Amino acid sequence: MFEGVDARLGRIADKLAAVQAMPVLPAAFGAENHRFELRPPLTEAEVAAFEARHEVTLPQPYRSFITELGDGGAGPGYEVHRLADACDKSCRPGHLARASPYLPGPRYRDDWEERYEVPPSEDRIFLPGTLQIASHGCSLGTRLVVTGPARGRLFNLDYEGPVGPYIVEDPDFLSWYERWLDEAVAGYDVGWFGERLPLEEPELIAALADDPSPARRLRAGTSLLELPAVSEAAWAALAQAVATDADPTVRATLLDKLTRQRIDTQRRPHPAQAATDQVVHYARSCAPPDLRALAVLDKLTLDDLLPDLVSHDIERRRSAAYLLGRDFRGISSADVPGAVLDTVVGELLNDVDFLVRSQGVWAVQRFGLTRLHPVLEDLQQRETDPWVLFALKVWLFKHPLSREDPSDPWAPDPWTSATADGPVTST
Repeated sequence: MFEGVDARLGRIADKLAAVQAMPVLPAAFGAENHRFELRPPLTEAEVAAFEARHEVTLPQPYRSFITELGDGGAGPGYEVHRLADACDKSCRPGHLARASPYLPGPRYRDDWEERYEVPPSEDRIFLPGTLQIASHGCSLGTRLVVTGPARGRLFNLDYEGPVGPYIVEDPDFLSWYERWLDEAVAGYDVGWFGERLPLEEPELIAALADDPSPARRLRAGTSLLELPAVSEAAWAALAQAVATDADPTVRATLLDKLTRQRIDTQRRPHPAQAATDQVVHYARSCAPPDLRALAVLDKLTLDDLLPDLVSHDIERRRSAAYLLGRDFRGISSADVPGAVLDTVVGELLNDVDFLVRSQGVWAVQRFGLTRLHPVLEDLQQRETDPWVLFALKVWLFKHPLSREDPSDPWAPDPWTSATADGPVTST
């Protein structure tokens, strides 16, 4: 039976009051800052004025929370931001009214920003249609979708890395908030809240074994490791997944967490190298080989990458180019003859796909391929894609062609002249 917003708000208020009455507050991340206390709520007039100014209507569960319980304070991360801070001066006109493109499902990774956002600029609208709800330290954050197909849902992301948006499974703000409160009291690690699936151990074990989505099986496995206590049945399920999951990346990532992270050392696979060798062999035996699994275990080589770098499948080519240019830990310029890297990366710079070309520019910088600098200079004269131009601008900042210091590529700078077609638009 559907439960109304008022009933949920009342239950949350009661739970907060119960926590505040405890002689010792739960030792949750951020609790020292907010002490499980909310700020005073906003008035209806204040919220209506915000909505009119931004030409949006806030999702009802969130709207009810800030008008009836509190305008931020106790919550995931350091705290739930005030509405004014969730859309501060960086929230440009039209920001909230423009639809967010992100959908529920696997996490957006790697080149997600180049696919769905526009490059840094003076008038950039970054992550349109969303409010910044919480900050979790470093560059980790949680945002609420106000406009777009996932309206009302929340997603986590790393603002400065390949860990892009992941829409958490809680259906709305109140569900997300109440789960945080329950888990904080129960002693869960709520440091980057929402990453763990909202399931109990038996359901997580079942999802790890049977969910049709490899990404969700992997998240079920990592969620088991985030429980306050991990049972023998859970350890057995994790070992089984490392040995038999159909997806090499699921095997590799779980193995990596079990062997490299500070989890119960008595539960690590023994011998660890033998387990790694088995997963690496399995990843290479797949058709096509699973490059991501090899990268997770630091076993990716240039020989592994080469077939995908010339594949007719554009997504395989994009993924391999990203691994080479931005996320390839298994090789350095000292490991491969320079002429080989020059040839491989030179082909990327001439690819028909803008994402592949962009990663080619980053690869030149990463490996110090000075013999390709003239190729970059030529590309700079004929390129029209804004993200490739941005990568070239970063390269030029580090390798100026004249004595004049080029501008910082991350500094505010108009991009309206960056393409032949006028202002930069989302790709």
